[in-house]
Order: sequence, then C-alpha cells, then structure tokens
Amino acid sequence: MPEAPPRQAAILVGGRGTGLGRIADSIPKPMLEVAGRPFLDWLIEEVARFPIPRITLLAGYPGQSIFERYHGQRLRGAEIEVLIEPEPLGTAGGLRLFAEQLEERFFLLNGDTRFDVNLLDLALHAGDALATLALRREAPGAREGTVEIDAAGLIHGFAAPSPDRAGPVSGGIHLMRREILAEIGPGPVSMETDIFPRLAAAGKLRGALYDGDFIDIGTPEGLAAAQTIIPAMHSRRAVFLDRDGVLIEDTGWPHKPEEARWIQGSAQAVKRLNDLGFFVFVVTNQAGVARGFFPESQVGVMHGWMAGELARAGAHVDAWEYCPNHPEAPIEAYRHACNRRKPRPGMLQDLLVAWPVERDGSFLVGDRASDIEAARGAGLPGHLFPGGDLAAFVERLAGGADSPTDCRAGKLAHGLA
Repeated sequence: MPEAPPRQAAILVGGRGTGLGRIADSIPKPMLEVAGRPFLDWLIEEVARFPIPRITLLAGYPGQSIFERYHGQRLRGAEIEVLIEPEPLGTAGGLRLFAEQLEERFFLLNGDTRFDVNLLDLALHAGDALATLALRREAPGAREGTVEIDAAGLIHGFAAPSPDRAGPVSGGIHLMRREILAEIGPGPVSMETDIFPRLAAAGKLRGALYDGDFIDIGTPEGLAAAQTIIPAMHSRRAVFLDRDGVLIEDTGWPHKPEEARWIQGSAQAVKRLNDLGFFVFVVTNQAGVARGFFPESQVGVMHGWMAGELARAGAHVDAWEYCPNHPEAPIEAYRHACNRRKPRPGMLQDLLVAWPVERDGSFLVGDRASDIEAARGAGLPGHLFPGGDLAAFVERLAGGADSPTDCRAGKLAHGLA
C-alpha cells in the first residue's frame, strides 16, 4: 500500500531580497506585495488546498511581521505556525535547528516562488529517496542551472548555471524525509549547494518533471510579472462531482467507510483533474441525516475517510459540500426546503462565491437529473455519468468542457484577510 501523504508543509520565508535592491530592504521577500497582498498569502492559500494539516513557516530575521500575521491562523483545515531562527543558518541549517518540529515526511517549499504542481503527485515519486524535487521540465538554466535526471527519476547531478543550457530546473518544491537532517553539519548550510549534490552522488535524490506555471519574485522583473501572473494562477476551472453514484456506489445512503465501494476509476479521475489544474468539489445531498439513518457527524467521518484514500492515490478534493436537509424529514431540525439541496443550485453557488472559479470550462458530473438541474441553475454545464469507468468519462470532458442558503452547512473556507 502507498505511504500516507505528508502531513506537514514547511515554507522557507526567511530570505532577504538581495536581488531586489532597496525594494526588500526592510521586509522579508515573501512579504512583498503582489496584487495588493503579501506574496506569502497567495502561496499559503495554494498549499492549503491540499490535505496537509500543518503549514510551518520557517522565518529568519526580520520574522516578527510574519509571526504576527500568520501564527495560529487556520485555513481550510490547516493550522499555521511560525518558527523564527535566531541567526541566518541557510536553507539546511534552519531545518536542523527545528528538527523536533518536523514530521517524518514533509514538503519543503521556497517562500519566494510559486510552481503550479499537484503536491500529492510528488509524493508518489519519492520511493525511499531522502529528498524528491519537483522539476520544471523545460526551463532556461542561466540562473539556477539544470538537473541531470534519468528515465527512472534518479537525479545524478547538477550543471552549473549557463545561458546555453535548458532542461529540467528545480521548481522550489521538495519532499523530504526527516532522516536527511543527519546529512546536515553545523553552521550555515545550503540545501542546494551542500546537501543535494552529495545525495545525488549517493543515489538518494529523486525528481519528478512537471509543466506547471512558475514565477519567482526574487528579481525586479519577476516581481513585476507576478502582479498579473499570480492572480491568473490563483483562478482555475472547476469540476463539481456528485458523490453517491459518481465517486462511490449508491447503495442507499452509504455512510460507513467499511461498507463503501468505489466506482471504477474514481481516484484516477480526481487525480487527473488535479494534475490538469482543476478545482475539484464534491456536492452531495445527504438526506439520510434528515431521515435519522445516521448523525450528521458521520458525513464528516465518511468524507475524511474518502479524502485519505484519495490522497494515497495522489488525489484530493478541494471542498466537500453537502446538504443534510429534506422538506419531509422526520427530524424537525432538518425539515425544510434548503437552497443547497439539489436540484436547487445553492451548494454550487456557494462554492462559486468562495473560490476563484473560472466558469468557462467548468462543469458538473452527476448521475441524476437533479444534479443536472442544479448545474443549470448555477449556470454551468452538467453531464450525466452512465456508469462504468469514471476516469475515462472525465477524460473526455476535461479537455473541452463546454441566494442566501438556509442549510446547516459548515462555514466555507475563504482566503486570508
């Protein structure tokens, strides 16, 4: 069975903007304003899309502004913590200092770059490597230098920066095993120049190639470009999936993980949508709550189990939305006509407000006429899944997919203020 995905993402946010001149003299580079907000806001919100419960910001001097803005906040199920190193220790030295606060496996991201990749896919490429790098498949090597990687994903070395080279280049996202800390000596240590070349020589470094969008705010040109590129990266097409009959078999209000049966190709379908850059939302009626068949808390149990199973396959759902109400419910608390209950479009409308969805190219997949009617009410195309392989069905659609609510639903996740 594949390993469970990492439960922590550490972001290096202590870098000074030496390549930016006086622009970044007084604040950490990740706190520079991009489209009206700190760049770090955008980066944290992207990481929080994934089922990663801990986001740890590794800050340097001056780090107090980062601590005051982010420490103790929660976003989409993730708790944010800020750790401040007392003196500059390099990318590796800071990890060594905070070893006790790091999980056995964790993502490590640069705080001044954004690379659009499916983080959970990177975990599938790790094997037993101490570190696995997300690589930009085709990129100029003038600034970073290119990576020498074989067909099996093993990294063998790093070429010096050269304007004459192009090829795989690090995208600033890594998956680490905590055992890597044994490779880090005392004093300031650079992961890129001191640790990775040694791991490559020992056959303990892997990589995975991606074609996602990338931006680096470490130069005046990059910071200027980020003002428009980052908001564009932040918005995505979305696919809305019904649950019972689309992701799992509809056996009559399924609510027990041990009895659930996945539809053929469902995990692969969700992962494919993740890899293509879609938001993935589940929108499901759960009238079994209103009928008294199971408590509302069991919906969360079921969705938590489903999220864990999908994560092992490198897939994730951005938001799980449900309506427990029914107008003829025997339980009075749930007996009302809810705008979120399909065929009404409330669940979809709420998601369209809470998330930066590009409507053009977004669509719904359901197995009932009520699903299609809800999509129509939200102004989206709806497609009726006839059964069979969901991955094959979604693949055909993904490339060219043409009011206040009174429901007792959980609070939708919004961005950092």
